[in-house]
Parts: sequence; C-alpha cells; structure tokens
Amino acid sequence: MTELIITEKPSSAKKVAEALADGKAVLKKSKQSQYYELTHNKKDIIVTSAVGHLFGLGEQKGRSYTYPVFDIQWEPSYKITKGLNYVKDYIDTISGLAKNADEFTVACDYDVEGEVIGLNVIRYVCKAKDANRMKFSTLTKPDLVEAYEHKATHLDWGQANAGETRHKLDWYYGINLSRALTTSVKAAGSFRVMSAGRVQGPALKILVDREKEIEAFVPQPFWMIG
Repeated sequence: MTELIITEKPSSAKKVAEALADGKAVLKKSKQSQYYELTHNKKDIIVTSAVGHLFGLGEQKGRSYTYPVFDIQWEPSYKITKGLNYVKDYIDTISGLAKNADEFTVACDYDVEGEVIGLNVIRYVCKAKDANRMKFSTLTKPDLVEAYEHKATHLDWGQANAGETRHKLDWYYGINLSRALTTSVKAAGSFRVMSAGRVQGPALKILVDREKEIEAFVPQPFWMIG
C-alpha cells in the first residue's frame, strides 16, 4: 500500500519527507518537478508538491473579451496564463504518481488557499473525491509527525468551499466589471485596460470619499487657553 502526500510547494515537500522518513528520504527528479520516496512505520510513502495554484478559473467556451461571463470552470493554469508552462510538469508528475497510490493526503498550508490548491489536485489530478488532511502551523519535525499521526480523514470542506467561492466571486465581479470599464473607455475613442475587483473597487470608493472630505474641509480658527 502506497500513500501519496501532496504539499503546496517543493520546499514543504522536502521538510515533510525528511520529518516522516524512518531512514533517509530518496529524492527523485521528474522534469522540473520532483518527489521523495520513503517509509514511515514500514509504510511506503511518496511526497510530492504542487507549485502554488496548479489550476485557475477560465471560460468554458474559450477566452473572450465579452461580458458578462458566468460559464467558468477550473483549468490547468498553464492553459489560461502565459509563462506557466512549468506547471504542466508538476501536474504530470502528480498524475503519474497517483496511478500507483492507494491513499491520498493533502499537506498544503492549512488555510483557505491551501485547501483550494489541495482540493483541485485531488479531484482533477488524482481523480479522487476526498483525501486525508494534515494540519500544521510550522514545518518542524515534531509538528509534522504530529500532523501526520493525527491527520483528518477528510479535507476541510468548510475552507475548501469558502476558497472556491472567493475565486468565483473574483471572476464574476472583477473580470466582468474590468471588461465593462475597458469597453467603455474604448467606446469613448481611447483604449486603456481598466481594472476593478471585489476588494479594489470598495477600497477605491473609500479613498475617493475621504479625498472629497479633505478637499471640502474649511479650516476654522480656534484658541486654546493654557
């Protein structure tokens, strides 16, 4: 029986492998990716990693510049963003290792983004519906061993759903509104890529309102009696 552990980045995979190995973890290269083979309590384990988000949201019907667009899906990030060709090596490596694994464990950072990274690897690369979950806050050997020995038997679905929702809202609000603004500028006879988002927009509104208050301020003389 072989267990495949997936971390969020290569440096984390190294730490996890070294912490769990009964002897010495054996490093294996796979194009631009890598993985470690080891045994822990006589159990065969392979530790590999993602490299941040291996998947991103893209349009189901291919990239366009129209709006609004709501038909979106998760796709390998190298297919939707230029300069990420190396991501394919990580996906291919995990996919190959998953075929010979009987058990999957996510050891990505224990936060919302880490949960989304792990979820996408499990369902789109490992072709599984769920996985074990290691939860740790430091990469020290005691904490990693403790996290492994007491790992949860399911992903943290609360964090996973929250993270996926955030990514979709970023698209629905940010991408669509940015395209609308850019199209408006173009229709006025100019061209400039405009950007808006669920955080960027409200933050800009707060700054504008504050600047208007400052401009409207009328100083009044006053005296202090000491």
